[in-house]
Amino acid sequence: MNKILNFTKRNLKEVLRDPIIYIFCLGFPVAMFLLFFTINKYSNGNTPMFEVNSLLPGIIVFSYSFVMLSLSLSVSKDKETFFLKRLFSSPMKPYQFILGYFLVGLFIGLLQTIVCIIAGFVISLISNVGFVSVGKILLLIVSQLPILVTNIFLGILFGTIFNDKSAPGICSVFISLAGILGGCWMPIETMGGFEAFCRFLPFYPSVYIGRIITNATNALGITYSFNNVASLGLIAISLFMIFSIVFTIVAFKKNMVSDK
Repeated sequence: MNKILNFTKRNLKEVLRDPIIYIFCLGFPVAMFLLFFTINKYSNGNTPMFEVNSLLPGIIVFSYSFVMLSLSLSVSKDKETFFLKRLFSSPMKPYQFILGYFLVGLFIGLLQTIVCIIAGFVISLISNVGFVSVGKILLLIVSQLPILVTNIFLGILFGTIFNDKSAPGICSVFISLAGILGGCWMPIETMGGFEAFCRFLPFYPSVYIGRIITNATNALGITYSFNNVASLGLIAISLFMIFSIVFTIVAFKKNMVSDK
């Protein structure tokens, strides 16, 4: 356990030294929150998906993709600087290395969630609109853990497979997918077949379930409720989370053996 904690502390220090953590992981989600809320305000409230309770789950899910980017850079840099190769000769096991990165990603993701919730609460006070109760906030945090775990392991996976130059490019594709296919600021429920396609990916169901918890209203003026989209979405999210964990463990072990 001490090995994992020491490795985690070292990784956290490295990540916190990188400006990307403050610009993209913390600043950018809040900026997006403010931007879309402002758009809704000056459109006389005609874009319900830009209301606080609808934006909150979308921004949270979108922000997790930057956790993936941050971890992919951290792992790929450690690999390129031969730091990991030196550690591979130590008694540490593959799962201990992976947990050392995972715990850092979990910390960043939960910090992002708290920042987004605070931003949403402040905006709701300024605009004099209702906000989510404490109980629902806790439920929202728990409901978004699967997509956070998926992004964390994808970040470790991409950092393991690719170098520090190509890993960010791969992650940028997933960041775009999270924003577009997640329905964070697009009325996907009005897009027919495209919406049906998005149900089988982890992004849209995660946002959808989050909006059920926050009692948000979609572009059709209907309050989100637990239906087939949510139930099938739970399966999709679970499968993507499991696959990301398995592929990461396999790739990391293979890389560790080859470096040894």
